[in-house]
Amino acid sequence: MIDRMRSTFARRMAVSLVALSFAAALSAQTTPAATAPTPDWKTYTYPADGFSASFAFEPGQQKKNVPTDAGTFELRAYIAQDGEAAMFVGVCDYGTAASGRDPAKLLQGAKNGALSNTNAHLLSEKSITLGIYPGIEFEADSDTMHFSARIYLVGTTLYQALTAAPLGKPYAGVPRFLDSFQLIARVQN
Repeated sequence: MIDRMRSTFARRMAVSLVALSFAAALSAQTTPAATAPTPDWKTYTYPADGFSASFAFEPGQQKKNVPTDAGTFELRAYIAQDGEAAMFVGVCDYGTAASGRDPAKLLQGAKNGALSNTNAHLLSEKSITLGIYPGIEFEADSDTMHFSARIYLVGTTLYQALTAAPLGKPYAGVPRFLDSFQLIARVQN
């Protein structure tokens, strides 16, 4: 019974956070591709959140408090747009609420929640790692969008790197963006 409650709790947390991630990525897509400036790929470093990633344009930053059954957690989002495509990194530290949880279940819950909340169907998925940390990579389509995502669990912190682009308009920057995501030493503010 306790294991089932823990599993349900972990799934709800992951579902809520990833759903917000996809919503943020989709809302970033407001500039028509024809008027978008030429990308200037640069690596941006965020020591407070412990990562770096290359974006086609300087990402904007957002913070949102996400209520869950276990309390409220802060989701920090870094979002950039390149024409009709959006690049997104989301960071959320679950703290003690995730301690002792099965990382594979948290990652699967995050993926399943993202698919459900965007009405997308899974095209492919595989388990991955970032150094010693577990992750999941997947591709999905909704009625209008194609998503490419990598989600990692680093201790009690969930990192999400994803792109969203209109169906039929593949985003050439997907590998460059997703492959650029790296963990760095985390510096406390």
